[in-house]
Amino acid sequence: MKLKNYLLFLLLLVVLVMAGCEQQKDPLSQVLEKGTLTVAMRNTPAVFYEHRDGYAGFEYELVKSFADHLGVKLKVVNLTNAIEMEQAVLKGDVDMAAGSLGHTLDRNRRFSLSVPLLHSQQMVVYRTGHFRPKNWQDITQGASLAVLAGSRQAEVLQSQQVLHPHLSWMETEDLEVTDLLKMVQDGDLDYALVSTQDFNINRFFFPRVAVAFDTKVASALVWLFSKQDRSKLERAATNYINLAQASGKISEVRERYYRHEQYLEYVGAPLFLRHVRSRLPEYEEHFRNAAKVQDLDWNLLAAVAFQESHWRRNAVSPTGVRGLMMLTQRTANELNVDRLDPFESIEGGSRYLRQLYDRMAESVQGNDRLYMALASYNVGKGHLEDARIITQRQGFDPNSWDDVAKHLPLLTQRKWYRETRYGYARGNEPVTYVHNIRRYLEILEWHERSQDNFLEQLEERASKVRFETAFRKVPSII
Repeated sequence: MKLKNYLLFLLLLVVLVMAGCEQQKDPLSQVLEKGTLTVAMRNTPAVFYEHRDGYAGFEYELVKSFADHLGVKLKVVNLTNAIEMEQAVLKGDVDMAAGSLGHTLDRNRRFSLSVPLLHSQQMVVYRTGHFRPKNWQDITQGASLAVLAGSRQAEVLQSQQVLHPHLSWMETEDLEVTDLLKMVQDGDLDYALVSTQDFNINRFFFPRVAVAFDTKVASALVWLFSKQDRSKLERAATNYINLAQASGKISEVRERYYRHEQYLEYVGAPLFLRHVRSRLPEYEEHFRNAAKVQDLDWNLLAAVAFQESHWRRNAVSPTGVRGLMMLTQRTANELNVDRLDPFESIEGGSRYLRQLYDRMAESVQGNDRLYMALASYNVGKGHLEDARIITQRQGFDPNSWDDVAKHLPLLTQRKWYRETRYGYARGNEPVTYVHNIRRYLEILEWHERSQDNFLEQLEERASKVRFETAFRKVPSII
């Protein structure tokens, strides 16, 4: 009897173990069975946001691509901060977390981490016009320095405090990087320690915030998974990231969201950024309407207008072109528009650009066709065709803007222009013209993707924050 009871007990134990194993399926199996990948994210320009065309964001696009790679749908759970995202993973409410999460020793202990999506330097930022520290020693005990709690930046400060015992700072679980940047700009904080990635994608919104110094310490952007030995979901994510790195997918997405960085440095960018806020709103609706009629990008028309007139309705050039789109009198007459009326100028200029685009040789396609139409707007279609002929005679591709752009400057040299139909032209100008418009277009497209209600949301959140309770003070050790 005892043997029988023992055998029954063993049988029951086996059944319970098997049931437990069934309940403890690997997260990847659960995701594939559900047909849904549930991901904790947070609403910031660098991670995930919603705009008129749907969802967007650097990490959102990569997570969506990972879900597609698995053949499942993506479900985003929008949480407030990193602490909430970590808790959601620990409780099993989500399959993973992705939201500007840096690799830290604490996270490495509590979670399974993917390989890095990218690496980012850490920098101290300050408000321009105020004292700029050049190193940790310059940050005095009385200064206010802030970071997000539990972040890679907080970990960096802990290590730096060993070398610089005078360092003290404040940590917050209630705020985002954008809140810290706003507080620095508004003068509520002296400094903040942030990643290059977060600073660059948000710098457009905070023009008075600048880099004080680079800490020379990097952080890795990772995805978080539950701490489960040999998790197939984490391994699948790591394999996907490695493939995405090798194929250029991550570089492609990063370029789309961060390529505006390089255009914020050139001479003229500060003026452009100011006018985006002060002058563009008056004309935006008209750019949109004209673009719709001509099947063009309204940002492109706005970029052309800025290059032409800096969005000044009464602009006049030394050669006599006038108005917002800087039309010649002859072109304005052909288009039957009053070039001094800004709205007629927009309508006429957009129609003229469309005509140039449509009249381009059929062999010129894609962006090359657009860039050559823009060059024609500046230098004239005849001179562009002369340059295309020279390009072909020199053994290069007349249908490639890059090749034609290299030969347009030859129209300034007599030995070249005397053999052309239309003669001399300032061939360097259309090359610079197209280059600048592409710069402006990049910034405007990024701005449109990122800005939708962002500043309004930031102001609303800031109004609810209580400075005295939002931060926890970490004292110096001297």
